[in-house]
Amino acid sequence: MKNTKITIADISNALGISTVSVSRALSGQGGVSEELRKKILEKANEMGYSRIKKDGRYNILVLHKKPYAKDNSNFSYMLQGIEKALQNADMDYSMEFVDKNALDNLSFPFKISKGANFDGAILIGSFNNEYADFINKKVKNLIFCRGYAPNRNYDCVFYNYNNAGYTQCQYLIKNGHKNIGFLGNKKLFRNREKLLGMSIALEDNNLPLIPEYIFDTEEDYQSKLEELIKSGRMPTGIICEYDFTAIELIKTLYKKNIKVPDDISVIGSGNTEISLLSIPALTTLDLNIEYTCEAAVSLLCRRIHNPKKPCESISVSCVLIERESVKNLNEETAI
Repeated sequence: MKNTKITIADISNALGISTVSVSRALSGQGGVSEELRKKILEKANEMGYSRIKKDGRYNILVLHKKPYAKDNSNFSYMLQGIEKALQNADMDYSMEFVDKNALDNLSFPFKISKGANFDGAILIGSFNNEYADFINKKVKNLIFCRGYAPNRNYDCVFYNYNNAGYTQCQYLIKNGHKNIGFLGNKKLFRNREKLLGMSIALEDNNLPLIPEYIFDTEEDYQSKLEELIKSGRMPTGIICEYDFTAIELIKTLYKKNIKVPDDISVIGSGNTEISLLSIPALTTLDLNIEYTCEAAVSLLCRRIHNPKKPCESISVSCVLIERESVKNLNEETAI
């Protein structure tokens, strides 16, 4: 059967229930139990029913948390990118900020609490699974944009941090660096992935990952840095979790009369505005934000059209932006 031939009345007759109950279940409204709603949705899918919206437009809820303080500008671009992608897909949408209190107490966003229905939801950032499951009770089609974790059972579009770490490290190695460090919060999943990428790049080039060159921003890394400076055992290049982190490091090194890139090379992540304003201009990674947003909306559309499809995880690779904060040590060797 073709989807357009199946009606609410057909589903109602097949299940022996009222068309009102079927309509409420298919539109996400209240008035039907979860058990009955599940039964109706399963039968609708089995019969090939496709809900056609009267105005042809889906209504999407976009939820976001407070951004990381060191990643504000890219977070703004992410929200703009999602808006643009939804507009290009001719979708209606609402954006809402979810605060810590709402997360901790499992409170519904304002629009849902007021009875609004949505065809899908995009969660931007590191929402936990408990809150995602809570929202999923009201909005059946849900995806993550960023905030990937291996224990998620939802569609997700995320940055390929493993590849990012590999790319940054390989670039330093190509420029003659052998003693390479990392600066960031080691507990974060994305940074664990970056470190894995770094270690693979080093292993591919028969170079060691030196533990004392891994600096954790959640600890007193500056004291550790001070000790290495005094002992003359500094790495020749450091990869930073954010552009902001990289610029903070450059400032710290400058106060200790260590110049970038003459004495040490630094790579950031994010390609934010400040990476261009930095002195020297910061070599960094561009996150392909616009493409990531387009991929997220496209993935949500596939989920809406096929609610029972397997979960997909789409990783988007980053692009290295070469500027002035990395020194080519091969040129020194050649002299």
